[in-house]
Amino acid sequence: MDFRAQVPPRRLGPFPLTEEGIAALLGRYEFGDSCVRRVVLDQEFGAQSRGRAVRIVIDAQVRDEDNLWETVCLDFEGVSRFRIDESKGFAWVLYDPPMFSRFDDQLYVDFCAEWFDGPGPADAEQVFEWSQLVFAVASGSWSVLQDWGDRTTIAPPR
Repeated sequence: MDFRAQVPPRRLGPFPLTEEGIAALLGRYEFGDSCVRRVVLDQEFGAQSRGRAVRIVIDAQVRDEDNLWETVCLDFEGVSRFRIDESKGFAWVLYDPPMFSRFDDQLYVDFCAEWFDGPGPADAEQVFEWSQLVFAVASGSWSVLQDWGDRTTIAPPR
């Protein structure tokens, strides 16, 4: 039996999470009321392992497009630390865009940026203290996935 979480193939991307890639992601999508559809954790062991990897699948609204939602996939490699607290419902709803910050040669991706009302975090510990859904990664990319088709059982938030 195959227990791996299935996601549709890519339609666009992957685009690296560099300064330009992050700007393109945040410029393309309005993340208010976005829904985190899947969080997939993957850990490899052994001499040839990639270490820990994470895939986040989000339904996000395209800016300047009436009612157009796309499924966005963020893939993280070299995940050294993460925090996933239980959501207050069936899925995570994002109120603000993810916050990307760098400390100690790591990229920190915080999906609960609304907790920082004002300036961003001063250090990596502050990111983890305030967030409920955050990842410290060595590198990453984002992609747009094909439509889910008939597999969608719950419509994206409106």
